[in-house]
Amino acid sequence: MIIQRIVETVREGQKSAEHLVLLVGKPGSGKSKLLRELSTIRGWQYVNCRAFLTEELLEMVPKVRAIEAPTLIAKTLDALKADVIVLDDMQALFAPVLQVDPLQLLRQLGRRFSVVAAWPGEFDGNSLKIATLGPLEQREYDAKGLTIIQIE
Repeated sequence: MIIQRIVETVREGQKSAEHLVLLVGKPGSGKSKLLRELSTIRGWQYVNCRAFLTEELLEMVPKVRAIEAPTLIAKTLDALKADVIVLDDMQALFAPVLQVDPLQLLRQLGRRFSVVAAWPGEFDGNSLKIATLGPLEQREYDAKGLTIIQIE
């Protein structure tokens, strides 16, 4: 069962330096449903990434925003005092206005917290791709060293 696989992967990941598990799947594949189930069943803290788009963050100069975003988001997550945090609606972190590399941000958060995040796209064995960015070009990210569970 996929839920048990995710739980076991998170447990194993907590022994490593980076506690990040990505659930990768196209929109509509069931990532959000799985995250909500995990939150309910395991008591993990569910967070919609849109919550990170605070007025404080958006008012910053773009170059500063890219530097300060991880600190501001970490403060928000620190306040939750959660063993495991599940991040949904990752598309919010891809907004050009943020000037943030979403994967780098997730990796930074994964060094401080146990994180399970829904990645809206595809994994081809080597790289992560974002499903759709509207009129923007498709983005591709190196997946080396990441813990990935594909959701079909």
